[in-house]
Amino acid sequence: MLTAVAAIAGALTTSAWILVSWGSQRRQPWLMAPLALAIVLLVVLDRPGWALAPALLLAAGSFTELVVGSREPPGLHTADPEAALSTERWAAAVAAPFRTALAEPWDTVERPQLRRRYRRTLEREWGVVDRASLLAAIERLWEELHSGDDADLRIDFAAGTLRGRPRPGTPRERVVRLSAEQVARLRAVTGADEGTATVVVAAHQWWRSAQIIRLACGGAALEWLSRVEVQSLLRRTAADLQRRYTGWQQLAEAFHGGYLLTCPQRGPGWERTWTALGLLAFDPASPWQRLPWDMPLERVPYEGGLPSALQS
Repeated sequence: MLTAVAAIAGALTTSAWILVSWGSQRRQPWLMAPLALAIVLLVVLDRPGWALAPALLLAAGSFTELVVGSREPPGLHTADPEAALSTERWAAAVAAPFRTALAEPWDTVERPQLRRRYRRTLEREWGVVDRASLLAAIERLWEELHSGDDADLRIDFAAGTLRGRPRPGTPRERVVRLSAEQVARLRAVTGADEGTATVVVAAHQWWRSAQIIRLACGGAALEWLSRVEVQSLLRRTAADLQRRYTGWQQLAEAFHGGYLLTCPQRGPGWERTWTALGLLAFDPASPWQRLPWDMPLERVPYEGGLPSALQS
């Protein structure tokens, strides 16, 4: 009887551990493999009482991974470090701060493990709850980016302020007070020395192309967009953005300034993305440091609007 209980408990615990380890995409939970092996050996050797001990430890470790693993600090991770250059990979690099903030691989467009997180985030930040509202949000953002003049922002290092219009059509400027850390980060990103009082970041609104890519990744994870639709959207957005900026540094400047100007500075999510931006801008392993900005991209005919696959 005890052997059967130990075998069932061990099987359930081991299965849960495998699911948690696979879903976390971290190396740490796999280090508990000896516990799973010990359960099997002790049951086979007819030591069911002893088998319950590693089963309890494995269950506790799996639960801890569920709680602590989600709090892993932002980090640069790739699903395939040796992957060939592609338009999809280049586009994923544009939106890498959002995945890096979660310590998730930045180069995987379809990420089923993030379905629940995408569902919460899309509804909270965009009011997106299904395919129709997702397409409406993408179209709205696309139209905002392509209507009106470019929006520049002004960084005043002496006053510690950032001033600009969040969107080209916004009638009034917004002024953001910067912390000492934010001033130092913006100096480093823009390459401004201590003698430089102000810097102007031109056309900062195009950093929001990363949000279109983020919406596309969410649509892929939630199966609201087909593979063809996602690829078409990534190609259009990547080719469009590549024409707007001259390199990753210019994107980094716009992303930093636009994120400070547009997104409310509150909550751990904001801090994690801000930390991730620093990693993308300065870490030698960052795709913003490694991928060539001017690499040839797969293009679709430019018609000023969304890809036809998304207009149906």
